[in-house]
Amino acid sequence: VCSSDLSSEQEGYVRLTVATQRIQASTSGMGEEKESSIIVSEGQTVFEAVRNFWNTMDRRPFWGHVEYALIGEEAAKDGLMNYIDFFCRDPEVRLNLKVFLVKGRQAEEIITEATGEKRFIFEQLNGISENKSGQSIINEVDLVEVMYILDKEYLSLYIPCLELQQKTKPSATNSEMDVVMNGFALFDGDKLAAHLDADMGRGLNWLRNNIESGIIVVESPKGNMVSMEIIESNTKLKPVLSDQKLTIHVNVFLTCNIGGIKGYEDVVSKDAIAFLEKQLQQTVKSEIEAVIDFSQRNNLDILSAGEAVFHKYPIQWEDKFEKEWKTAFSETVFKVNVTPVITGTYNILQPSKARKE
Repeated sequence: VCSSDLSSEQEGYVRLTVATQRIQASTSGMGEEKESSIIVSEGQTVFEAVRNFWNTMDRRPFWGHVEYALIGEEAAKDGLMNYIDFFCRDPEVRLNLKVFLVKGRQAEEIITEATGEKRFIFEQLNGISENKSGQSIINEVDLVEVMYILDKEYLSLYIPCLELQQKTKPSATNSEMDVVMNGFALFDGDKLAAHLDADMGRGLNWLRNNIESGIIVVESPKGNMVSMEIIESNTKLKPVLSDQKLTIHVNVFLTCNIGGIKGYEDVVSKDAIAFLEKQLQQTVKSEIEAVIDFSQRNNLDILSAGEAVFHKYPIQWEDKFEKEWKTAFSETVFKVNVTPVITGTYNILQPSKARKE
């Protein structure tokens, strides 16, 4: 894990923090022992800070082992390319490493506070990455995607945010700090421009076609809570240019299963299923429209709408839209169409005591 920050001690300097873990056989000969270490270096540039690690490490670091790159918020405001150009350029670095922004603080802080004798930030980040599909309210961004979006002036970059969350166990005397993903950081060019809250994260993933699974809670015809599990989802952006007016149709198709009912109501009937599908349609549509409204108000095309227009109308794009896409994007009409289908109920059709009701 590697983090980049503005130096708080020397103005204009870059501060790099590297968290490493060494695994070796235990002294008893059974099992293995893990030893974590945190090393800090500074320099006028990232490359100089990287080379300065040689003065403090017993072995030269191999940057191909880096899997996560964390950027502090102040560094993101200063300009992202000041800190990731080295990682894009160096042949050792893997282009599929994950990039995160540390919200509201320096990236070094989250590394030091989340790493202890029995806790390592790398393991926490791995756990977040493996479980992100459960709700689809967060998403990872690879370095190669960061490079691609920053190279397109008409697109706006988004990066998932990390925060420290205090978690106290009932039996523990000291509180522990957990790393959590919380929303997205949005960029105008390579500079931090806004934050997208966590409750809008799934709306962005709908638009980016990054939905894997998740739970949508809707109301039954009698007002009981029904938990719907997303099984499959597909989103397509379809631009339509008519009379020089641009409209983008957002077509979402999803299938869901009934995962749980709060009550004894039997919802497996033609009318009840139609009612639930209508609730699903309204919920998903509102999540998507909230993100579209936010991005248009801030003139940040995090939806890749410009890409869809370019591929559909390449000639009109070069003649009209490319140079003035920010203005055109804010004036574009979006029409959201959601088609949900409920396909299953898992092991039972009716809940317990449904006949009694």
